[in-house]
Amino acid sequence: MTRDDFWVILAECTPPTGPDDDCDELTARLSRLPPQEIVAFDRHLTDLRLAAHRVDLWGAAYLINAGSSDDGFEYFRCWLVGQGREVYEAALDDPDSLAGYGPVRSCILDGSDECECEGFMYTPNRAYEGIMGHDLPEGAGEYPRLGEIRDFSDVEEMRRHYPRLSALLDDADARS
Repeated sequence: MTRDDFWVILAECTPPTGPDDDCDELTARLSRLPPQEIVAFDRHLTDLRLAAHRVDLWGAAYLINAGSSDDGFEYFRCWLVGQGREVYEAALDDPDSLAGYGPVRSCILDGSDECECEGFMYTPNRAYEGIMGHDLPEGAGEYPRLGEIRDFSDVEEMRRHYPRLSALLDDADARS
């Protein structure tokens, strides 16, 4: 399975909608693949999550979800990959670009579900276990260094790094 194949499979499924989404549609889609393809899908998912393990994306997650713990950032990255190639790559190029993405706008402006999805990272294992009767083989990958951690609670610093997301938060505050 190539990286392009990975993205095609995701495009065939509804993106994760929030923290309680079990991603059953993706699990069913993966269950139709041979086991070795599910393993490859999981490796791509792991690589993409690790590539998004960056302090600038953590800051965006912090603003979008009104805070972001270590686990919350992991679930945000799962959600981000699940939104598809275009959204994911745009966010890696410029995390503040997420301010223009509908689900992020809804999260901030309407207080809808957080932009997180823990269940997304378990979909390959659920599909594999359904076919093989046991868990996926252990994956590889190490978290890259984040770089200098920003003070996410420093409003002015966050405004400098994320002007569009900060403007959305200002709009949300003005509405309440």
